[in-house]
Order: sequence, then structure tokens, then C-alpha cells
Amino acid sequence: MKGCCNVIIIAFLLLPRINAAGVKTLFDENDEVIVYKESDYQKGLYDGTKAHTFLLYSSWCGHCQKFAPVYKEIADAIKSWSSIVLVTGVDCVYDVSVCRLYNVRGYPTIRFIGPTTNTSDTGITYDGNRAKDAIVDWIATQLAEVKNPPASWPNLHPVTESEATTYKSSSANFRPKIILFVNNEKVGRQTMLDMQSREIRFALVNSTAAAVLGAKSRGIGVLSENGKISHIANIESDTAKLEESMRHILGNETSSNTDSGGEDKGNNQDSLEFVDTSLQYNVYELDMQSAINTALYMEVGLKTEFTEKELEDLKNFISVVRRCGSWTLDYKKQLGRIKKGVDKVTTLTNTEWTDILEDAADAGFPRNSTFLGCKGSKPTTRGYTCGLWILFHTMLTSCYKASPGSVSVLRAIHGYVDSFFTCSYCRNHFLSMSEQMKLLSITDDQTAIMAFWEAHNQVNHRLSTEVHDPYFPKVQFPPRSLCGKCSDDTGQFNSDHVFGFLMKHYRRVETPFGNTRLVAANETVQSNVAVAYKTRGARRVVQTSDSQGFSTFVLFMFCVAAALALLILMKRKLRIFNCRRNPLIRC
Repeated sequence: MKGCCNVIIIAFLLLPRINAAGVKTLFDENDEVIVYKESDYQKGLYDGTKAHTFLLYSSWCGHCQKFAPVYKEIADAIKSWSSIVLVTGVDCVYDVSVCRLYNVRGYPTIRFIGPTTNTSDTGITYDGNRAKDAIVDWIATQLAEVKNPPASWPNLHPVTESEATTYKSSSANFRPKIILFVNNEKVGRQTMLDMQSREIRFALVNSTAAAVLGAKSRGIGVLSENGKISHIANIESDTAKLEESMRHILGNETSSNTDSGGEDKGNNQDSLEFVDTSLQYNVYELDMQSAINTALYMEVGLKTEFTEKELEDLKNFISVVRRCGSWTLDYKKQLGRIKKGVDKVTTLTNTEWTDILEDAADAGFPRNSTFLGCKGSKPTTRGYTCGLWILFHTMLTSCYKASPGSVSVLRAIHGYVDSFFTCSYCRNHFLSMSEQMKLLSITDDQTAIMAFWEAHNQVNHRLSTEVHDPYFPKVQFPPRSLCGKCSDDTGQFNSDHVFGFLMKHYRRVETPFGNTRLVAANETVQSNVAVAYKTRGARRVVQTSDSQGFSTFVLFMFCVAAALALLILMKRKLRIFNCRRNPLIRC
């Protein structure tokens, strides 16, 4: 009965976590950021009336998590521009097919898409620094460069000499009511976008246009009907007061697009889930399989076409995952299908890769990812990256001094990160660290295991002051609570004890049912392997083989035994029934 309850609990855990609106990730309804889904992004981005700043991100990506507050600030800063440009995004974890269409090479990626109905327009990529002011200025610049903008948009270009001459003419068909004289285009463009009025233009103070209009310093100029300008205010106040002055001149004393006693957005804190922190150091098979699933479907699946190097890196990665992981026979066979699919090709497209995964899925390879020990207190923390680290350490220790060896595993990990890890900041940091530590020059298995452990602790140290889960602070591993001999009171590690701990810790792979699979280094890479399970103090050993014959035989014998037991039970029940009906029968 308890075993059945375990099955039900695990089945519940495996259900994909979604909410009523789809999936809530780095942004929610309290933010000014519109998060599109695959079902509605084309309708939103290509309505032909508005431009879009479009963020392609991944909710598991640490750099995306760090950038999300900046993107929210950008959305708040330009919310008064919402009739012209919207701040939007899509989470590639849940809509990887959308991100593939935009040829995303790393997260986060910012694109500008002008007002268009052309769904093949993938926009202009931002490649500057990630500061709020720099991105706001870039958005304003891109808006100014839109060809044939909608008639409702303000003019985002400075007044030319020709236009100034026309404004001075009494026969001008149109002249703005206000001309704002500024020192640079940045201030002028952003003020025009804030005001959103075609009654206002801006001119550069040192331009010939300003000379024609008679302006010699910064300020607000009001054009009369006869073309004369009265210079009524200097720009000495802040932008808000400047804009308020212009609204007053235009006869509109209320601030545009501001919240006056409107809806209280509340705080923007992400809600935290209850999580069992005692599971965080356990090595769960489910966490590793979920990391593999995310890697193959979301990361590798982002590629439209694979270069020769990417295909080679993919082959190496799948090979070591299959051979150096602690997997059940069925899961190993599913990975074998994927390996067979990529090994037989010399070129690969996304369509072909999808077919390979679907073939494995038909054999039972999971499509969804659910984390257990790696589950964070928020949907955007831990999860994939936690599972990936555990997978890497487990593969390195499992193949210690066994084919293909920890050195080959380390090189396969490096190839995967280089070719497929889509958090650009994280990937670049890892590759830089790899170069400094000369990871690819290592030739000894024990050195490979220890170097990767050291690299992981360097990442933990760096992230300890950045974005992290409040329930799971980044610490140096292993903590003394796990290995008292691994470090002293000053935090200095003993390499020999650490190596022994790693070899023991990452070979104890736990199933969600509370079993612990003990895997020796050679066992993972031999065709016949003894997998030991330790359950409630009783030890049992199950022989597994790449041949399906033994598993089929065991299943057949179980079915025969169950059928015989059922027949015996039915015969006994029938005899008791007849005895009760006929007392003359000797029972």
C-alpha cells in the first residue's frame, strides 16, 4: 500500500508546473513587461501599429535573472511611450520554437522590431551594455530610424534649416506650437516620446535651424502665427518640470500617462514556495534526467542547423551521458536511440534533431522536466543548472579510470557548454575560467575530477553575491555538515579527503522512492552491471544487461506466478462456497 502511495506521489511530482495564464517566470502581471506565448506572439509583435522591444530569455539563466530587474526598470521608465513602443518578451524555456525562429544564440537577447505586419522580420539585435539608460537611449534611436512611421507618432528628428525657414513663413501650412532647443538629440528624442505630441518639435541649439529661428541657448520656444518665436523658458529644471511647462503651454495641465491614485501594483517580490532544504545535497536520478531533458529539448533544440563542431560536441556529450550516468536499463536504451540517431549523420538540422528526440520519446524518453532535490523556492531558481552540475560531477566520478574516462567526460562537458549553453554570460565565464585553469590540458582522471570541483566552487563564490535562491545560499562545497574532514575551521580544503568524498557522494544515486543505487566506477560502463539497491536496511542486487531477454524472462515468470496464485485463490474460494451450500460435501 505504501509503495502505491509512493507511485502516486511521484506521478504528481512529474506533472508539469503551470498556472492559469500559462507559465509565470521572471515577469508577472504587476510588471509593465508583456510576456508573449507561442500562441499569441505574432498577433502582438506584428500588429503594424506599434514597435516592440523584445527580450528573448530563459527563466533558468542566472544572467537573465540578474537582468530582469533592469528590464522592469526600462519598462517603467518608458511606459509613457506605450502608444508607440511596448516592452515585451518570451521565455524560451517554454517557447523554444519561437526563439529558434529568431536565431537566438545566447540569453538574454534584446531585439527591436518596428511597426510591421511582416512576420519574417526578426528585428535588430542590441549589443551594447546592459545599463537601463543605455538601452532606453537605444530604443529611442531605433524609433527615430523607423522608416514611414505611423502618422500619430511625434517627429523624432531635429528641425532642419529648411523646416525652420518654412516655419518662419507666414504662409506655412503647418508649424508646431513649441520648439524645444536642446544640446543633443538624445534629450530631444526622449522628450518627444514622453510628450507624444506633433505640436512639439526639437532643435539643436548650435544648428543652423536654431539660428534661423533666432535661438541662442537651451529653452522652450513658442511659435506665433506670424512665425516669430518667443523664448520663454530656460532648461534649468528637471525633465518632469520641463514637460509640465510644455503641457501648460499646450493647455493640458495634467501629466500624461501617469498614475494618479490608480491601481496599487503592490510589491514585485516573487512568491516563495515551501521547499525541503534537507534534500539539496542528495544526488537524485530524477534531477539528472530532468537536466538532460532540458539540455536536449531546450538548449540543443534551439539550433536551426548544426555546425560540424556543434554536431561533434553533441555526439560526444550524448555518448558520455549514456555511458557514465547511473541509469536504469530502459533509460539507457532511450539514450542509446538518441546516440544512434546522431552517430549515423554527418550533418544535422533542427527538423532531423526533433525526429531523433521523438523516436526516443516513443520508446519512453521523458518530454517534461521536474526537479526534486534541485527544486528551488521560486520557479526561476536552481532546477536545470543545479541538475546539470550534479550530472557533470556524477559522470566524472562514475567514469573514473574506466572507459571513456573522466578526462574525456571533462572535454565533453566543455564542448557542450561551448556549443549549447545559452546563458551567454555564464558560458563566457566558464570558458574563460576553463582557459585560466587549462582544463583541456588535463590528462589525469583524478585531476579532472578535482579541477571541475574547484571550478564549481569558483562559480559558487562568484554567485554568492549575485542572484541566488534565498533558501539555498551559495556556499563552498562540501560544507562541513557533509564532510567534517574535508575542510578545517578556516575553510581550507584537504584535497585527499575531498576526492574521497566526491567519489562516494556522487555514486549514491537516489530514486524518488527512497532507494539508493550504489554505482561503482566500472559498473556504469560495462554491458553487464550489478546495481545494488539499499532499501530500509535490506540489500538486494539486480543484474541488468543490454539484452532485453533477461528482463522479458523475469516479467514472464512474474506473470505466470501471479496467474497461478490467482487460480489457487479462486479454487479455494470456490470450495468454501460449495461447502456452505451443500453440507453433505466433505470439506
